[in-house]
Amino acid sequence: MIDDLLGQRVALTVRRFIDAGALLGDDEILLPRREVPDDAQPGDELDVFVYLDSEDRPVLTRALPRLERGQVTFLEVVDLARFGAFVDWGLPKDLLIPLDEQTRELHVGDRHPFGLIVDATGRLAGTMRISEMLRYDGDFKLDEWVEGEAWRQEPDLGVLVILERAFLGLLPAQEPHNLQRGQAARFRVTHVHRDGKVELSLRNHAHEERDVDASVILEVLGRPNPPRLGDRSSPDEIRARVGLSKKAFKRAVGGLLKRGAVQIDADGWLLLTGGGDVR
Repeated sequence: MIDDLLGQRVALTVRRFIDAGALLGDDEILLPRREVPDDAQPGDELDVFVYLDSEDRPVLTRALPRLERGQVTFLEVVDLARFGAFVDWGLPKDLLIPLDEQTRELHVGDRHPFGLIVDATGRLAGTMRISEMLRYDGDFKLDEWVEGEAWRQEPDLGVLVILERAFLGLLPAQEPHNLQRGQAARFRVTHVHRDGKVELSLRNHAHEERDVDASVILEVLGRPNPPRLGDRSSPDEIRARVGLSKKAFKRAVGGLLKRGAVQIDADGWLLLTGGGDVR
C-alpha cells in the first residue's frame, strides 16, 4: 500500500499521536510533529506528500514538492556526487538523479526537465528519460488555457511544450514568442488532433489581441528616438522590436490608422499623431 502512495500527494486521516508526531492512514505513516497542525484531532483529514527520509523510511510532509510521481518539470542541479546529481525539488532532502538516469553530463546550476520515478530499489529518484513519460491524452479542450514550460525547439515544427507537468504540446513555428528553454507560461489550445496531440498559442483570438498589439506599437513609437516601423520592416525586425508577427503587426496598424492614432510618412514609416483611441 505504501508503495502505491510513494511520491504522491494524498489525503490521509489522522489515526493517533505519538511523541514524534502524528500517524496517518491505514499504514500509520509519520507526519513529524513540526508539521502537525496545532488543532489537529484524530479523524481529521490532511493533504500530505509521501516520500522517504534519509534512512529510507516512509514519511509525510505538508510541503508541496515541485513534482509528483510520474510528472515532469524543470529543476536545478544543486550538488554532484560520484553516484549521481542532486536537484532542488522543494523538499529538505534533495532529489537524486542516478547516473543511469542521466542522458548528459550534469553540472551545478544546470536546469533541465526531470521526471519523478520509483527506481528498482523502491526509492524515489529523478530521471532525464522523460520522452516516454510525457503523454498526449490530456483531454484538452479547444481554447482552454493551460500551464506549461517550453522544452525544446524542433526544426521546422516549433517548440515542444511540457503541459501541466504530464503532457506534450506544440507551439507551432509560425507563432511569435520570446520563450526561453524552461520558461513557464500559459498557453491557449488552438487545435486538438484526433490522436490527442495539441497545438498551442501564447495569444488570444485575433480580434481580442488586436487592441493589445496596438497598445504595444503605440508604446514603442512613443519612446525617445523610436525605431522605424512600417510595411517595409522585415518580419524579424518587427518581432525584435514589438514582439509580433508581421501579420499581427499589420492588423494592429490597420486599426490604428483607421482611428487616427498613427500616420505614414513619405518614406513609409509610422508616426504618432497624438490622436485617436486604441479601443
